[in-house]
Amino acid sequence: MIFRRFILGAVAGLPMLAAMSAAHAQVAPDAAKTFIQQAGQQLVAIVNGNAAPAQKADELRQLVDQIVAVDQVGDYVLGRYKNVATPDEHVKFLALFHQLLSYNITYQIKAYQGITFTVNSSSVMGNDTIVDTTITRPGQAAADVGWAVDEVDGGPKIVDVIVAGTSLRITTRNDYASVVTSHGGQISALLAAMQTQIDRHKAEN
Repeated sequence: MIFRRFILGAVAGLPMLAAMSAAHAQVAPDAAKTFIQQAGQQLVAIVNGNAAPAQKADELRQLVDQIVAVDQVGDYVLGRYKNVATPDEHVKFLALFHQLLSYNITYQIKAYQGITFTVNSSSVMGNDTIVDTTITRPGQAAADVGWAVDEVDGGPKIVDVIVAGTSLRITTRNDYASVVTSHGGQISALLAAMQTQIDRHKAEN
């Protein structure tokens, strides 16, 4: 599923370049490291907790809205087609992007229990501050996951997840572009594909 990669990386790694927003600024390495450490502790507590799956999913969605720059990531993965979309299409795209994020988290939360999360180091890379972490899950090899952190709207936010050296926001942007270009540059085709995935999620839950 083309829209699952960002969430697969985020959930597998723990449980989301071009300009972001006017409020974008760089985060100091120590501050980014502290932010990811705190976010990781919260996410692990939810995933490994004893709450019912529905409650876990709700808590995780709320936390992700707090720690991930969802709108900025959405605009990044929409890429150049943001300039093609009408204002109404752009609003609908961001609404659908939020919903897909939530449904994918709900889907994936069932698969990850007993995770541990270790923060290793942080460094500045281009416009981002990258925090390197190691994630372990029962029966799985340890995974090295990098979290790109920027200051967005006055606070640190996750803007990308790097798994096995691959930027998930870039991969997702390429997938989005493929859908649009294969349908003659029509943003409506991307919106329809996103809605279809949301409908499928609803039918499964």
